Amino acid sequence: MTPTPNPLISGILLAAGLSTRMGEPKQLLPFGESTIVETVVDSMLMSKLDEVRVVVGHCAELVQEKLGEQPVQIVFNPDYRDGMLSSAQCGVRSLNKTTAAFALMLVDQPFITPTLIDRVIDAYAQTEQGIAVPSYNYRRGHPAIFHRRYARDILALGADSGGVRTLFKTCADDIHYVTVDTDRVLRDIDYREDYERALRDN
Repeated sequence: MTPTPNPLISGILLAAGLSTRMGEPKQLLPFGESTIVETVVDSMLMSKLDEVRVVVGHCAELVQEKLGEQPVQIVFNPDYRDGMLSSAQCGVRSLNKTTAAFALMLVDQPFITPTLIDRVIDAYAQTEQGIAVPSYNYRRGHPAIFHRRYARDILALGADSGGVRTLFKTCADDIHYVTVDTDRVLRDIDYREDYERALRDN
């Protein structure tokens, strides 16, 4: 990733969760030669994203320590116990005025490669629609890229709104679906068996 003073597409990684279903912080679980959070951050940094922001909360100091000297912006979400929407809003709120679009990514999806991220970025750049989302077998995946104008909509969402995914319904006409041939854009790690399967497949 080549740093730029005026980022065009910002990557926002949601890495603040409690991992209640896993029983321990999945951000910090070993994966490959590092951890899950480091794996996802590495992919984001190797992609065409102009900058990477990591929203932290639970075990924030440990996550930040793992990322070390990586060229990312750390954003602390004091309300991380309120759920994923609060982290998405925290990340969006931190964006610079120069950011033209932002990509939302989840920390529990270490199978998403820089190539997949770039595919969605390229598709977003070529469409006139304001949202680009990868699709595998008609199922939405990540990263989802939003035009800057959607920042206000995300910040306006309430705790009982259903989260960012509600925009996929209310703004359906403004979505460009990017068909991919791999379920990597869907795979996440919620439970211990998900993690053990991910280790076998890695």
